[in-house]
Amino acid sequence: MNKTIAISALAASLLASFAVHAADTTELTVQGAIKPAACIPTFSGGGVVDYGVIPASSLPAGQYKKLETRQISMNISCNSVTKIAIRLTDNRASSRIAGIVSDVRSDAYNYGLGTVNGKNVGGYSLKLGPTTTDRSETIHNFYSWNNGRTWQPGAFYLQHVDHIFSFGHYDRNYGLQALGFTVLNTTIDVATTLNKPENLPLAQDVPLDGSATLEMLYL
Repeated sequence: MNKTIAISALAASLLASFAVHAADTTELTVQGAIKPAACIPTFSGGGVVDYGVIPASSLPAGQYKKLETRQISMNISCNSVTKIAIRLTDNRASSRIAGIVSDVRSDAYNYGLGTVNGKNVGGYSLKLGPTTTDRSETIHNFYSWNNGRTWQPGAFYLQHVDHIFSFGHYDRNYGLQALGFTVLNTTIDVATTLNKPENLPLAQDVPLDGSATLEMLYL
């Protein structure tokens, strides 16, 4: 009888000891976040092309007025080597004047300059210049009309309909290939044309109000 009680007491003692030991725990935590590459585009002059004051008297009767072409610089900086494309959207599409931009072959390259009192002010085109990156290869500008499935050489004028634009080189085995970079520099020529003076409300100030959005696409 006493032996049975002693064994039962020992078992209880061992269980109590095990329970106390198992409570001595600590936690290992694995943290972090997977983030996509980030690229930041910037324009010289804050992206503003300012033609200043244009005297109404300088607009020739019955003719469009072509202003001096202005150029802005574009820099794209990425936090790691990244392949990108860009897409342009005309934020003043409703104010386009068909055929006003004579240096482009279609109105897909014609951006609107806004409206004053129901009158469309004019239009402008955007032309991409030579491009350099922090890579040693010669960089070419090219475009795609099928969202990057195939690419075509010779991207100069930036259209706002169905095209995206990228930067890379020609591979003899694979054709045009986008190249990753951390820093890209290029220029954009802005060629602006004003509407005929008889089509503008020249009894008041007529602001030029062009606006386009550049969208970054990660390839």
